[in-house]
Amino acid sequence: MTKIALFFGGKISKHLVMVRNAARKIGEQLDLVSYNNVCFETETGKISLRGKDVNEYDVLFFRTTGKHWEEVNLIINSINPPAPTNVGTPSLDKEGRTLPIVVDPLVRYGKPSYACKAWQMLKLKEVGIDVPKSVYGSLWYLYEVMARNCEPSERVYSTGEAARQAQNQEKILESEYKFSFPIILKGSGGDRGTRVFKADNLKQMEKLVRKLRASETGEGKRYMIQEYIENDGDYRVLVLGEKVLGVMKRARVKGGQNDKEFRNNYSVGGTVEVSDLPDEIKELAVKAAKVCGLAVAGVDVAFRNFDMKRPVIWEVNKGPQFKGFMKATGIDVPMEIVKYLVSLKKIET
Repeated sequence: MTKIALFFGGKISKHLVMVRNAARKIGEQLDLVSYNNVCFETETGKISLRGKDVNEYDVLFFRTTGKHWEEVNLIINSINPPAPTNVGTPSLDKEGRTLPIVVDPLVRYGKPSYACKAWQMLKLKEVGIDVPKSVYGSLWYLYEVMARNCEPSERVYSTGEAARQAQNQEKILESEYKFSFPIILKGSGGDRGTRVFKADNLKQMEKLVRKLRASETGEGKRYMIQEYIENDGDYRVLVLGEKVLGVMKRARVKGGQNDKEFRNNYSVGGTVEVSDLPDEIKELAVKAAKVCGLAVAGVDVAFRNFDMKRPVIWEVNKGPQFKGFMKATGIDVPMEIVKYLVSLKKIET
């Protein structure tokens, strides 16, 4: 029997229960472990899950990390010697016992910034994978980028902070950015499409900046602007290790109350249907997930100018939701996730 610890924050969701039930069906042990269980004592130096040794598990699956990187790092540090970075690679302790496999590799890096969309854009671009042209920075800096790049007739600043920021910023070289409206304003932390906005002009962008400033200053949320890529939908590719589990196409519903919706996400009312992509695109999705340090990932792919030979990776999602994917494809995702985790079981010594 494979012993798996699936770590999560917040409440136990239906998705988590589905994964646990899938493990039970095939006789495997999968424990749902809340980050609230993580504790340590200075006198013993032991980090545990309320008294349970994390090294008792074969596989540690950090489905979500979010606000829990402190606990994540404590758990990782309790593995001695450190678990290997590569998924599926066993490591031995001093007594010859194998140590837990950690999923995803990203968790082993111990840097929360690596889970952010801005970091993804940089890493994907470094290896030659096309991504939306992006600029990261404070909200007023992003506003100034667009103010410098829009038409002269649009460069009318309102009174107050926007005007002061625009006047004080150093001139930005137009050859460096060359952005034009509409643009996408996206939270670097993700949040499943809830912090993704579209601005058609400078006035709309200023309104968004003012609205989001509280989240930036009070909550530490960070943002970036991206070029808007016209599309009739995008593709969610579900990746498990070196394998593509399946592909679905997502599309926004046009007309009526949804006419202004630009996001394709199922969670905001988008439609889903089973689809497929050429092998080279699926291989690209696997590569993108690996570059971002994810073994279980939802890779979002679109195409420039509707050209299937010009793929662009919108983002790579850790711990993707799978309700819409299951509806579209009919694939039992919880069972496939469990089978993948079981396949990583440490080598018997």
